[in-house]
Amino acid sequence: MTSAPEKRNYDAGLPSSNAPFNLCVRYGDLIFISGLPPFDAAYSAALREAREKGQPIPPFPNPPFEQQVRLVMDNMKKLVEAAGSNMDCLLKVIVWLRDQRDAEVFDRIYRGYFSSREALPARTRIQAGRTPLDCGLEVEAIGYVPKTKKRARRAAARKRRARPARRK
Repeated sequence: MTSAPEKRNYDAGLPSSNAPFNLCVRYGDLIFISGLPPFDAAYSAALREAREKGQPIPPFPNPPFEQQVRLVMDNMKKLVEAAGSNMDCLLKVIVWLRDQRDAEVFDRIYRGYFSSREALPARTRIQAGRTPLDCGLEVEAIGYVPKTKKRARRAAARKRRARPARRK
């Protein structure tokens, strides 16, 4: 009898903003990446402190859009790898842009995180009415953890054991 998959959370060492969710959840071979805004360590610390003290949330510093995209995509890559996967194993990505005019800049940077055109996941990209704290974008993803040879052999052995014996 096989046991149910465990739910595991990953933060890849990314700075916490003390928000009420996990950055990355792995369940079995599936991974779910929460919407990632472009919050660097300093801004995350300021958010965390404000939340812990019940103070107003500080305004987003709004660095250049390219810098925001790279921060989000670098953080996503760290989370995916911490969960045992890679960017080419993403199945679906959802992108919210503050301004759709930034789409070409986003796409140019985004493509660089995948090994080929064929590896690109399905994707939805929309202009949001508002993004969290009016940042330039937020990105979430769903993916899988590829089977290693060792895991594939274990899965095949479980399947063989589960089959009823054939009569001769």
